[in-house]
Amino acid sequence: MRTIKGPGIFLAQFAGDAAPFNSLKSIAAWAAKLGYKGVQIPCWDARLFDLKRAAESKTYCDEIRGTVRDTGLPSRNFRLIFKGSWWRSIRV
Repeated sequence: MRTIKGPGIFLAQFAGDAAPFNSLKSIAAWAAKLGYKGVQIPCWDARLFDLKRAAESKTYCDEIRGTVRDTGLPSRNFRLIFKGSWWRSIRV
C-alpha cells in the first residue's frame, strides 16, 4: 500500500474569471503557496485544461505537466477530474 501524500485540493470550486483563479499556472501556484501538495484539475474548464487539445497533442500534455511542476507543488502526480467522476492520474 502506498502512503498518502497531501493535502490536495480540487480546483473546480475555485476556478473563475479573476486572477489567480483564471489559469492553471496561477491557481496551482496559489494552491502551492497555501501548502497543498497536489491538485485535481477539472477537465471541463478550458481555462485550466483543454481536453480536446490534450487528446490531440502530447506536447500540450507535457506543457501541462511542466506548468504544474513549475508552480512548486511537491507532489509527484496530479489528477484530471472528468465529468461523471472519471479521473486520470498523471505522473509529473
